[in-house]
Amino acid sequence: MNDSLVFEDWDLIIEDIQTQKCIVIVGPDIIEYTGYPSFFEAVSNELIDNKYISQSFVEEQLFQIKITNPVRAKAEKNDGIRHIAKAMQRVIETNQSKLDAIALLLKKLPSQLILSLIPEEATFSRILQTPVRYYHKNKTSEKEVLPPLSPDSPTVYNILGSLSQSESLVFTYDDLFEYIFSILGDNRLPQELQIALKSAERFIFLGVNFNKWYMHLLLKLLASDKNVLAIDDHIPEASRTFIMNRLSLEMMDYTPSAFLDKLTCNCHDAAKPKDDTALKPVVKPINAPTSVSKPKNSPVRIFLSYAHVDEDFKKELLITLSPLINQSKEIEIWEDRQIVAGQEWGKSITSELETSELMICLVSRNFLNSKYCIEQEVANAINQQKHVLPVLLKSCAWKDFPFLSSRQVIPRDNNSIISFKDQDEAYQSIYEEVKRLVTLIKSERA
Repeated sequence: MNDSLVFEDWDLIIEDIQTQKCIVIVGPDIIEYTGYPSFFEAVSNELIDNKYISQSFVEEQLFQIKITNPVRAKAEKNDGIRHIAKAMQRVIETNQSKLDAIALLLKKLPSQLILSLIPEEATFSRILQTPVRYYHKNKTSEKEVLPPLSPDSPTVYNILGSLSQSESLVFTYDDLFEYIFSILGDNRLPQELQIALKSAERFIFLGVNFNKWYMHLLLKLLASDKNVLAIDDHIPEASRTFIMNRLSLEMMDYTPSAFLDKLTCNCHDAAKPKDDTALKPVVKPINAPTSVSKPKNSPVRIFLSYAHVDEDFKKELLITLSPLINQSKEIEIWEDRQIVAGQEWGKSITSELETSELMICLVSRNFLNSKYCIEQEVANAINQQKHVLPVLLKSCAWKDFPFLSSRQVIPRDNNSIISFKDQDEAYQSIYEEVKRLVTLIKSERA
């Protein structure tokens, strides 16, 4: 992986986002689909042996609908479209928690406009609390008018249509040519969107497959002669070099969701006043740990530090530890999803760190690339001499971080959770380790 993510362009990117000169474009491959390298291949698997689909084209990410009776061609095509749309919906629902995590990160960006190539609107509408607009290639009514663009209520616009109107989507070659003729013809993008695209100076594509030739056309339409950064960790080196040269863009071999997590954290840090100490590590003398006065048998307060894209692991951990939470009442766990609307994010985290006795870190490359997790949450916990327990989710460069390499990581023997054939075994070992540590913490109480 190219670690040029720690580059000087961060300041420029954040400034462009804050001044509404940077547009983020999210594609369906911004999340990982277990067992499949892409959203399209996960959908294709759902359609194996489907009587309405004759072929799927992986390179172009398009389908061919089977027509058995020319008289019923239109009806058969509509049946095929409905089946593809339902397959897409099933894949999205299976990966809903991952998509929710992405939407929560996007919600924190101070952007007035987010473009989406994900053929779904319910998630963004629910989490960003704003209607999602979409382009319809067959629209014949009067021109669409968007509400005024504002970072207080960002507009999410689905460039390639929506599952709520399956005929608006691009599933087949016929759909693709209809789309191209439409968007380049009389049925252009809304005027407000065109103005925003023209005034933008930078575009960031996350999880967008540029191996598809028609994505080259869409790039020219959206971001011609602009500063373009594409984040994708699945494109082979040879293809990446060709795309960069052909399209004059910068392409980084980086996990899109991890990049978004880091971008969100950096934007949040940049928005804080320079004299605001709420998010700065509270440095305490090494012989003066933060005092948390609690009755000897009261629950141990645990602060959970993790990257939001690892939401699924967090949920499994909470299920694993539920006997200690609900039955024996040995522990209480706090994580930032508990911050309610209207509360100050930084102050809530600082307050919870002060009252916690143990921090559990869910360690992955996403976590290690989260500036906020490392430099704020973990830094505060260590400076306040909290117990810090690292849980290794996936293989990553954790040994290069002294605060991790100097501690006992679980599962033991430096094994990550996903390295276990039976992950229940991994989670059970974590349960036992947490239980032992909780007993130790209680014994240390005055």
